[in-house]
Amino acid sequence: MSARESLVLVHNTERDRFELWDGETFMGLVGYEVDGDVFILLHTVIEERFGQQGIARLLVSLVLTRFRLDGVKIRPVCSYVRRFLVRFPEYQLLVAAD
Repeated sequence: MSARESLVLVHNTERDRFELWDGETFMGLVGYEVDGDVFILLHTVIEERFGQQGIARLLVSLVLTRFRLDGVKIRPVCSYVRRFLVRFPEYQLLVAAD
C-alpha cells in the first residue's frame, strides 16, 4: 500500500482541529474556532519532518474540499490558508461575507 492510500483526514472536535494522519503517524493539523456557522481557520501546522513535501497544501485542500461538500463557510486567519486561497481561487466561494 502506498503512503497516499493510507492518509486519513480526522476531524478532532475535542481539540478544534482537522488532523492528517498516515496510519499511526501524525502529519499535521488545521486549527479552528467556530463563530456561529463559520469556521475561523487559525493556523496550519505540519510536523517538521514532513515540511517542503506538499503536505500543507494537501491538508488544506482536503479541509476546504470537505467544507465545500458540507456547505460550510470559512474566515481565513491563517496566513497559509490565505495564500492558498489566492493560488486556488476556486475555494474563494467558501469565504464568509464580512
